[in-house]
Amino acid sequence: LRLNGQIYSQWDVPNERAAGWQQSSAPLGQIGNTVLDGHHNVYGEVFHHLVLLKPGDIVTLESHGKPYYYIVAQTMTLAEEGQPVEIRQANARWILPTDDERVTLITCWPYNANTHRLVVIALPIAELGDAAQMP
Repeated sequence: LRLNGQIYSQWDVPNERAAGWQQSSAPLGQIGNTVLDGHHNVYGEVFHHLVLLKPGDIVTLESHGKPYYYIVAQTMTLAEEGQPVEIRQANARWILPTDDERVTLITCWPYNANTHRLVVIALPIAELGDAAQMP
């Protein structure tokens, strides 16, 4: 989307019980930030229980029949609706590319209002020792 000469990207969240992959993010299981988004209150609610995750929980994701195991390192609920552009841009830093392998899971929150973004950062099980070094 181009607005006043500025290019903006837009979330492409599936309107079915599936998580969407942000195409500018890393493929699952590779170095970089794999960003997945999904609905929590409509279209099958694929991320309905995302809010229950806490640091130390194990997340299993599957791609092309292969499982990938991650441990939750950090969870955040970030105000989004009605926030100034600076706050929304600061919130967006969690979907930027990274030098480490990680998965970022994102949905709207709360269930009846969608005024915030729920963000869950998870690291590969093999890199458990790096969780304390999250930015």
